Amino acid sequence: MRSRGASTGFYFVPPLVWTVIMLGLMLGSGSSFPGSQIEGTDLVVHFGIFGIWAFLIGQSFYKQAQWPVLKFHRGFFVLVLGGLLAAGTEAVQGFLLGSRYANLGDYVADVLGLLVGLMVFERLALSAKGNRR
Repeated sequence: MRSRGASTGFYFVPPLVWTVIMLGLMLGSGSSFPGSQIEGTDLVVHFGIFGIWAFLIGQSFYKQAQWPVLKFHRGFFVLVLGGLLAAGTEAVQGFLLGSRYANLGDYVADVLGLLVGLMVFERLALSAKGNRR
C-alpha cells in the first residue's frame, strides 16, 4: 500500500479546530458574550466566522491528495458542508437551546461568509498557481 504521508490528515487539522471554536461560540450561552451597542455586530461575527471556515476548509480540500473529487470540486463541497453546518447550528439554537434563538439573518450572514471566504481562497490559489508558471 502506497503511503501518502501526512498530506491528507494534517491539512484538515486547522478547519477541525476552527469548527470546534465555531460551535463553542455559536452554541454557547448567549449571556456569556459581551453585548454591543452597534446594530448588526452579530451578523458581522457570523459572516467572519463562516468566512474563515470556508477559507480553511477550501485550503484543506485543495492541498490534500487522497480524494481528488474534493480537490477539483471543492467549491461545491465547501458550500454544501458549510450550508449544512450553518443550518444545523441555527436549528440547534432555535430548538434545543433555551438561551439562544434561530435567526434567518444569521443564516444569510453565514452563507455570505462562506461565499466570500471561498472566493478569497480561490483568488489566492489562482494567483499562487499563476506565479508558479
